[in-house]
Amino acid sequence: MEVKVNNKAAKISVFIFFCIFSLNICINSFALTPPSNDVLINALSKNGESNQSIVDNTELFFVYNAVPVSKIKSEDELRELVFESNTDTIDIKDSSWVVTEWQPSDEYFERVLSYDDRGKLFEAENLIYEDKNHTITALMSDLLGEQYNTGMTNILLLGADRTTPFGSVLPVKVFDDNSLKIGVLVDIERDKISIKKGWYTFDEIKKFIALYNSDKFSTVNSIIFSAGGIIAVLSVGFIVCEKYRKSL
Repeated sequence: MEVKVNNKAAKISVFIFFCIFSLNICINSFALTPPSNDVLINALSKNGESNQSIVDNTELFFVYNAVPVSKIKSEDELRELVFESNTDTIDIKDSSWVVTEWQPSDEYFERVLSYDDRGKLFEAENLIYEDKNHTITALMSDLLGEQYNTGMTNILLLGADRTTPFGSVLPVKVFDDNSLKIGVLVDIERDKISIKKGWYTFDEIKKFIALYNSDKFSTVNSIIFSAGGIIAVLSVGFIVCEKYRKSL
């Protein structure tokens, strides 16, 4: 009887291990599915004129805009978003795809495609770079140490958040050791804040944001205080002038 119990327990253990192993393979085998070539051509074509060549010299990446980094409350919440990206279940309604397109003039266009109310992609805006090394794809590839592509798993790009000092997208990556880091693509020097290009923990990024907003708050207070001082001086001057005029 004891042997049968042990055999049953062993079978259950093997089954659980197999399920976990299979789930792990599934999670790590998929990334967010990009739009098809036909969808990209329709979104990027102007005046109904099809442009098949755009799919031959482009790079593509997804930017998650539904929740800005300043509103993400915990590392666990961020991990969940990366997981949703891996499993193709992330909310793409308020997000966008960016196509980096090479032009014969040796310029690089970043063409931002957003979703309309019907879920159809359209070109919302575009940026022009004279140097490919300044494009988001090139900066991400440099930070990752390998060429970025949409098939990569365990990585998600957060959209630019104006309430932070970063001014650009922030790549989020879960590394092989299961650590989660947020990447800063370029060196940043602004409003007494110095941030070097590289990978940072969630808590470090939050501290940068808090420091940036505290400096902005101090600046606003200084302006208000200065304005208040000027108004007070003008008021005193006005009262003195009135008294002097009446004494005459």
